[in-house]
Amino acid sequence: MTDTIALVEEELNAATDRARALVDTTAARLFTVRPSLTQWSAAECLSHLSISTELFLPVLRKATDDARSRGMTGNGAPSMDLLGRILKWFLEPPVRSRMKTTAAFVPRSVRAKAEALAEFSMLQSQLIDLWRSVHDLPIGKLKIISPFDSRLKYNVYSAFRIVAAHQRRHLWQAEQAVAALR
Repeated sequence: MTDTIALVEEELNAATDRARALVDTTAARLFTVRPSLTQWSAAECLSHLSISTELFLPVLRKATDDARSRGMTGNGAPSMDLLGRILKWFLEPPVRSRMKTTAAFVPRSVRAKAEALAEFSMLQSQLIDLWRSVHDLPIGKLKIISPFDSRLKYNVYSAFRIVAAHQRRHLWQAEQAVAALR
């Protein structure tokens, strides 16, 4: 299980580092400008990731809190379920196909670089803290309903891996947006 804990935490930390590098190397104007009418700016991509984490955190907390209240404990390394593996594969960059997000996940405003990074980093810390707290639970067996689509159900371990892949996807998209403007 230690390797599993380290892997997810490494993925989440790598996303934070990647976002920080993007912010540090991008002029303020380039960060907030869309490369085209149909593409998000780097700021919108980072905001979307923050919104996504804000919506995932309560769902993950509820599942883990419920498991604790029922006295559940883990037994061995968790694995992703089939839907989790499919979604993770689909979300990994480079983007294979675009998909429209639901209204709840669409960024409403564009923040300055420092604010966008501060919010993303704070939420990443909460996600990592939650991840560190679940190692004693059967996260490969605990199911959640996706906050993105209520028809989708996958295990908590898959959810963390999906979130990390989603972050890689949109950080890649943000980097592409900045590159297109340079």
